[in-house]
Amino acid sequence: MEYPDSELTYYLRENSEEAQDILYQKYKYIIEVLLNKYKRVFYALNIDYDEVRQEANLAFTNAIYSFQDDKDAALSTFISLCVERKIKNVIKKYETNKTKAFSDSLSLDNTSYDVPLENIIGDNKYEPLRNLETKDTLEYINNKVKEILSINELEVYNLMIDGFSYIEIANKLNRTPKQIDNTIQRIRTKLKSIS
Repeated sequence: MEYPDSELTYYLRENSEEAQDILYQKYKYIIEVLLNKYKRVFYALNIDYDEVRQEANLAFTNAIYSFQDDKDAALSTFISLCVERKIKNVIKKYETNKTKAFSDSLSLDNTSYDVPLENIIGDNKYEPLRNLETKDTLEYINNKVKEILSINELEVYNLMIDGFSYIEIANKLNRTPKQIDNTIQRIRTKLKSIS
């Protein structure tokens, strides 16, 4: 037997767990639809999907408990608004410059390349993280890199960041490995000037 929402919300206010379970089963699809809607954003911002799901479930619970029958909105509409607002708040939290800088940064110990990134963009005496820690955002650093590198150097730099070895870069750009090695040395020297 299907109960109307008004009856279920009445029993919910009387602390009926059964009413809560029925409402959850009836409207849990809203959470799935909204999570799917923002899935690409979660991936792009490196947001933990399980964290967002938990926040969406909390918003769902808050919505069903705070819903008022005397308003003109349907319960499903109210749940949708509350859950989507919560998801957008999580996204907004991750979009702050500081969070963005941390999630977009690369570790100098990254070994997914043939050599650690530290050896590509700096020497062992120079510790780029110490100098970069004082910068407010990754945007500032990217702009600075674009300012100090020539077009040719920036092209090589971007390929290095994408994980290509200097030999692969040479093949891609139709240059000799020695030319690419010289360009990498110039890039290292210029990147040391960012402070």
